[in-house]
Amino acid sequence: MPQAEAAKKDELLESLSKGLALLRLLGAGAERLTMQEVADQLDVTRAAARRLLLTLEHNGYVAQDGRHFALTPRVMELGYAWFASMSLPQVARPYLQQLCETLGESCSLGVLDADSVVLVAREEPRQLLRVDMALGRRMPAYAHSLGRVLLAGLDDSALEAYLAGATLRKLTPFTVSSRTTLARTLRQVRADGYCVLVSELVDGYAGISVPLRDQAGKVVAGLGFSMVLGSRDRAHLEARFLAPLREAAARIEAILQAR
Repeated sequence: MPQAEAAKKDELLESLSKGLALLRLLGAGAERLTMQEVADQLDVTRAAARRLLLTLEHNGYVAQDGRHFALTPRVMELGYAWFASMSLPQVARPYLQQLCETLGESCSLGVLDADSVVLVAREEPRQLLRVDMALGRRMPAYAHSLGRVLLAGLDDSALEAYLAGATLRKLTPFTVSSRTTLARTLRQVRADGYCVLVSELVDGYAGISVPLRDQAGKVVAGLGFSMVLGSRDRAHLEARFLAPLREAAARIEAILQAR
């Protein structure tokens, strides 16, 4: 063993390592274990197993029922601090990766900031042709599918304020630049629970997005795909991408709403 590794090992608390191993053992599927079973599976003496169990019981992480020991709900505190500290991009990233790998298209997470949608997480497949959408990039919310699900999630007064002050430029021949039309479109997005947008931000590109809601039901982010349109139409985008997006959104929301 290298000297540096030996020095590090000398600084470790073996008793703490055994205590953590005991927590993992009790949480690995067995509902209850006897003291002797703990000793056998951790390869420690019965006396050492007793000390470990009594220490965890004293701190409220293990409860004794006759000859058996089991974890208590208090062990959830150990993971909750990490769980609660996870940012939205951290929570969503595994699902973005899975969506991207499964469906082969760029998948993004965006939040609303004033009149822009800001990308806070993104996964891209390996492909030659793509739109430059780096993390932190700001795009006009009215012309992006992520932005539209976020705008549709605003309450009526906030949406009216946005529409009154927004500058709606014609970015492509297909961009909605009428306040009346945009308001009607956003009402439909709100009713549908998703948005499909074709060639409004970049000609020849399409996007489909769904909202993410927190525990209070407030829309806090959007989850969506963006891609080269090619021969695909709105019906194809809905048929291929909507169900996986909604499933991933439901899983992310379950985590957000449990915090």
